[in-house]
Parts: sequence; C-alpha cells; structure tokens
Amino acid sequence: MQRQFLAGKVIRRFLAAAMLMAITTAGAAEPPGTELAPFSLTPLGGYTFGGTFEDEEDTVAVEVDDAAHFGLIFNIRESANTQWEVFYSRQQTDANTAEITPSQPLVDIDIHYLHIGGTYVADGGRARPFLAATLGGTRFDPGPLTFDSENFFSFGIGAGWYVSASERLDIRLEARALGTFLRSDTALFCQTGPDENVCAIVAASEMFWQFQTSVGFAFRF
Repeated sequence: MQRQFLAGKVIRRFLAAAMLMAITTAGAAEPPGTELAPFSLTPLGGYTFGGTFEDEEDTVAVEVDDAAHFGLIFNIRESANTQWEVFYSRQQTDANTAEITPSQPLVDIDIHYLHIGGTYVADGGRARPFLAATLGGTRFDPGPLTFDSENFFSFGIGAGWYVSASERLDIRLEARALGTFLRSDTALFCQTGPDENVCAIVAASEMFWQFQTSVGFAFRF
C-alpha cells in the first residue's frame, strides 16, 4: 500500500505539471517549420481505475485496487492523420474481496498490457484530438512467486489530445478503456502442490474492465 501511495503522489504532481504546460501552450500558434516526424515515443503515467472478478452466483467479488500505472507508446506515422501504435502499460496493485470491512489483500498483482493498433489524429493547430484502437494481450502477474501468471486476449479504445509544446515535443492527454476476455469459470493465480491445487481467485465473469487516464510527453523524431 505504501508503494501505491508514493506512486500516486508522484503521478498527481506529474499530471498537474503536464496539465499546466498544456494549458499555457494550447493557445499559441503552431511553431513555423514543424514537420511530420515519422516516429514518436511517449513515456506516460497516470491512474488506472476499476477491475472486478465476480463468481458464478455474483455473491463474492474480488476487486482490483485503483493505482498508478506507467508505460510507453511508440507510434509510426502512416499518413498526415494516421499512425500505427504499440502500447504498453504496467500497474502494480492488490486484489481484495469486495466487503464492507477492510480485508487483507488476497494477492499482489502486476497488470501488464501490450497492444498493437492505430491512431487517428484530427487536423488542427497546436491542440489536435485523436482516437486510438488497439488489440493485444493482458498479463496478470501475481507477487508471490509460487502463483502462476495468467495471460488473456484484450483490446483498448482511447481518445484524447495532442498539444504541441515545441517543434519535436507533444503533450499527450488521453483516457483509455481496456477490456480483457476471460475464460468462463476462470481460476486465477493457482499453485500446484503434492495433494491439491490452490487458486487465489475463481471468476466466472467473462470480461475484466479497467479505465485509464494518462499524460505523457511524445518525442517526435
């Protein structure tokens, strides 16, 4: 929990600084001589919300705590308005039973997303809206080494703004919904023993949803 608090504090300061920079630069004109660079690399950070595993009768739910995430986006320009996108993010969090009274975390989880897709960037001056759609995989990596990691197919849909800060630097502000397809009656984070197999979570829900808000600095080259 302490690592989430410290990471959240850093993210909030990062978001505030980026938003202030975006506001102060959005009204200016596009710098003269700006060219469409073929590549861009965007280190990003933000907060991930949501994520629930429900059992077959919906009597017990295991919720993933909201926590900070960090990641990278690599874009390859296809045309003046379209670009290919490789998206990666990582969230360090805990999974807890959804009860009224606080409980000890069932398991620590690192949630990784690795997607490939595309982005459409609308015309504009210094501030340009964009839409993004990606496909790929989600990896649930539990903290204890005795539990197995889990991999599933997932997709993402995002929208936001590029705000030019200089000739080769954009501020990328975005929100992204991420959906992961789970198998029916999925047993997660299992460990094998001499007598029986033990699983930390058994979920019957077929979808796992999360929502991200992020800010990053896109370096064009």
